[in-house]
Amino acid sequence: MDISVFVGKWVLIGSVFIKSELEFIGNQPDPNGVNNWLNNSTPQVLKKIESTEDLILIINPDGTFEEEKTGNPKVEWFDCEGVLCSEVKPFSGYINVSKSKFYLMADECPLWAKDEKLRYNDGDTKISDTIQISNEQLIRTVSVVTDDMYFDKVVLVYAKTTTK
Repeated sequence: MDISVFVGKWVLIGSVFIKSELEFIGNQPDPNGVNNWLNNSTPQVLKKIESTEDLILIINPDGTFEEEKTGNPKVEWFDCEGVLCSEVKPFSGYINVSKSKFYLMADECPLWAKDEKLRYNDGDTKISDTIQISNEQLIRTVSVVTDDMYFDKVVLVYAKTTTK
């Protein structure tokens, strides 16, 4: 799959927010817990999506993207540094492809805090922001890990629009 399937204007139609914590195996923390949280989408949560709107994601043919608020979206939102915000703060950036997965990378995040899969990593906070197409919808999964212990995930579902 190449980036062309994502190109266009996408309108937010739903979201869900999940909180969790690192699991333990016996007395030891799950050694794969953080990576699994950051790298795995959770298709079962799509059944829990609640309707919401007022956010547009525009993906350009050159792999850049931008977001626009059209109202006050009812979505849990993490800024570039992983802080849970009281309101959505749109940002722009580019798509990075790594091992057949597509990652949104924010322009506003400092270069030292990015790698090929994480839009932000300062050692305490890690954020993965992936996109995929499923049933003609764009599924965006923002996975946040704080202190290698506390996990948050926001799944956003967008529908493609034909309006310019």
